[in-house]
Amino acid sequence: MMVLPPPPPPPNIIYIMCDDMGYGDLSCYGQKRFRTPNIDRLAAEGMRMTSAYAGSPVSAPSRACFMTGQHSGHTHVRGNREYWPQSQRVQYGNCEDFAVVGQEPCSTDHVILPEIFKAEGYRTGMFGKWAGGYEGSASTPDKRGVDEFYGYICQFQAHLYFPNFLNRFSRAAGDTAVVREVLDQNIQHAMFGEDYNNRRQYSADLIHQRALDWLRQQEKGKPFFGIFTYTLPHAELRQPDDSLLQSYRGKLIPEREYRGDNPSRYNPTPEAHAQFAAMITRLDQQVGEIMQLLAERGLAENTVLIFTSDNGPHEEGGADPAYFNHDGCFRGLKRSTHEGGIRIPFIVRWPGHIAAGSESDQPFAFYDLMTTFCDIAGIRDYERRYRRPQPLQELQGTFPVSVRRTDYFDGISILPTLLGQPARQRQHDHLYWEFHETDMIGVRQGDWKLVVHRGQPALYNLATDPHEDHDLAAQHPDIVRRLVRLIYEDHTDSALFPLTLPSLP
Repeated sequence: MMVLPPPPPPPNIIYIMCDDMGYGDLSCYGQKRFRTPNIDRLAAEGMRMTSAYAGSPVSAPSRACFMTGQHSGHTHVRGNREYWPQSQRVQYGNCEDFAVVGQEPCSTDHVILPEIFKAEGYRTGMFGKWAGGYEGSASTPDKRGVDEFYGYICQFQAHLYFPNFLNRFSRAAGDTAVVREVLDQNIQHAMFGEDYNNRRQYSADLIHQRALDWLRQQEKGKPFFGIFTYTLPHAELRQPDDSLLQSYRGKLIPEREYRGDNPSRYNPTPEAHAQFAAMITRLDQQVGEIMQLLAERGLAENTVLIFTSDNGPHEEGGADPAYFNHDGCFRGLKRSTHEGGIRIPFIVRWPGHIAAGSESDQPFAFYDLMTTFCDIAGIRDYERRYRRPQPLQELQGTFPVSVRRTDYFDGISILPTLLGQPARQRQHDHLYWEFHETDMIGVRQGDWKLVVHRGQPALYNLATDPHEDHDLAAQHPDIVRRLVRLIYEDHTDSALFPLTLPSLP
């Protein structure tokens, strides 16, 4: 009797998502003022995607779309709703901080990615920014399927790169909840001003080292899922005064001085251009170290490694989008549903499965990644098995409820595209975004893109006008009407994140 060999173990997945990196911030996407050799090598060994989209033009809702497999017309978290301003204060050395920090929790009525992968036997680790619920809420890493976490529960706290504390949860170490690790050297010095320069515990390096430590603990044949939500290159534009920063000092002329914003926790810098370039270089170096460690441990061949950004580029903390051409050839920045606010770099490497040096213009968004990751891992029928009973929602508006969508999952798998099988690739009818803070909506159907600002629609043809300069709404009222109807199908009302819908034609 022939004995069949055991099936190969399911692949590992490492998802590196940096913070506020624009489409044009990597040299493999056109950046000219500095190079990103390690991320460029990742692209040369895998697939570079040119029509990848974030879930939202800002952090928390974009991450919620990734975690839930829902677009921002369905997912609960649709904005950066903060809880720290109402919090009491605590003292760390001479520094006052908030007793409770964090944002609106992801709904526990909906499963999120780490919960699925932990239930399927994966070891789960998350390192960087959580932004899926405030401290003590029902949605913190310890309660949502994460075995090991280190970083920031709160994205506001992440404004400081030399913070008073970071958050930790380690199931292996016996933690029963998320705790704070106080950074003892940092709290000896002020949080703003000249004395801030004396802080030495740099969060981006600390988080990266914890991620590497976790990777060193992983073994062949035991699948793991790593979510590395690194905070670079988000403001503040500060880092150690080491060789990385020194290599750019005095070379990016004219240099830009930034005087700081204390309430936002952005410390001043006399060299914002050098700081930004060095932060991207630091991030590139960290990606290279991850690649090297996977190779050393014999894990690279069976690991899907992804690099992307959570949304478009920012102009906070001294950042200069025009100088670096952050948004590439696109219009708009973070908080905008124009292409520059939501189109992002996206690179995937999976040796032996994804063709080296390949490129794809397949449109997709973060809410497709849950379906894609489950497909990669061989997790079948997850839509039925992980669907939780949903409370009834009172749907309001002028469009008939019978045709409004309230899908539990909105994504489709892009695995056929990654495997070089475009004929097998299912297609979205359209992609959808909304963001209440700037009162903007975006719909892309084929090459047509509708951008709604404060209820007023503008229509663009991305094939001929990728910068969205020419509003064609008056010439194509039929297309506007069709895309507006899609908004009414996709949008469910949210009391927390209200939005102005366009008039129904």
